[in-house]
Amino acid sequence: MVPDGCHLLGDSGYPSKKWLLTPYLRPQPGPQSNYNRAHKITRSVVERGIGQLKRRFHVLHGEIRVQPPSKVCQIIKVCAMLHNICKDRNIYIPAAEDDEEEVDDPLPLQPPQPPAAQRPREGLLYRDEFADLHFRNDN
Repeated sequence: MVPDGCHLLGDSGYPSKKWLLTPYLRPQPGPQSNYNRAHKITRSVVERGIGQLKRRFHVLHGEIRVQPPSKVCQIIKVCAMLHNICKDRNIYIPAAEDDEEEVDDPLPLQPPQPPAAQRPREGLLYRDEFADLHFRNDN
């Protein structure tokens, strides 16, 4: 569940939803291009952070199988907290291995399915409103 007023960022392989902001495939100049630029920059920051976590904690490289599954969130939170402690103490982050391939989307998960009542174009219209509201005046 994504709380009201919050959003997840997805790549263009995901459908646009009110809670999942995706880039425009062919943005028009103005708000759409500004939105795409901000979307790309934000996703890059998130992906770099995830990459740092995965280099420091190899348990995050694949599926984490624990019981109950809710413990996965706790494991990820603890890794993030320990990572922040390491950053505060200037503890080295292991470099990416040469044989590791950089992945465009580090979390290739299937997007959660919204309630069936949500209309397919609703997410696209929401994205248009969002881009116009927040990116209309950017240069």
